[in-house]
Amino acid sequence: MKTQQGFTLIEVMVAILLMAVVSLIAWRGLDSVTRADSHLQASSEQSDGLLRVLNQLQRDVDMRAGVELSEPRKVGAEDEAPTAPPAVTVRSSDSKGFRLDIIRGAADQPGALQRVRWWVKGDTLYRAVAEARSRYPLPAPGNGVAVLSEVSDVQVRVWEVDKGWRQLSGNRREDPLGLEISLSRQTAQGVERYRQVIGLLQ
Repeated sequence: MKTQQGFTLIEVMVAILLMAVVSLIAWRGLDSVTRADSHLQASSEQSDGLLRVLNQLQRDVDMRAGVELSEPRKVGAEDEAPTAPPAVTVRSSDSKGFRLDIIRGAADQPGALQRVRWWVKGDTLYRAVAEARSRYPLPAPGNGVAVLSEVSDVQVRVWEVDKGWRQLSGNRREDPLGLEISLSRQTAQGVERYRQVIGLLQ
């Protein structure tokens, strides 16, 4: 008489248990990889957005107007030489926040100028561009576009001859030799700090 070959109930239950444990480990590993990928993608998008903003800020400053363009003479002031408005004006204070005004050449209209304004309101950085014109006065920028969110703090320093970097707080500076803008931003990874140094030497 031949003995019937097969698995016992206990062996089958042990095999099912082992398969369940392996499946659970594999699922957790896959979930961890998926979370890490989502985290890296979100971080990459944040970095790309920040780089676009900083590059645009650098481009606006690089395209600032030269002193060869000046305002027209005022009536009765023929003996006075016309003066050009400052191409770059920066303001920073604890109460009003950061604001940068730039008079730059219009990218799509050679020979024309336009005003560009950067400022922080609440926790958002805005940029506004005015209509381009070929003569003064230039219109002021209108409503801005939010370009960077979750900005928790902005600090500005200006470069001064024989003094180096000096904190700009509650002051206004026209055509500084250099700007250092430090941004603090709240992200999912915590507070991240960035620093942009812009040279304005002619």
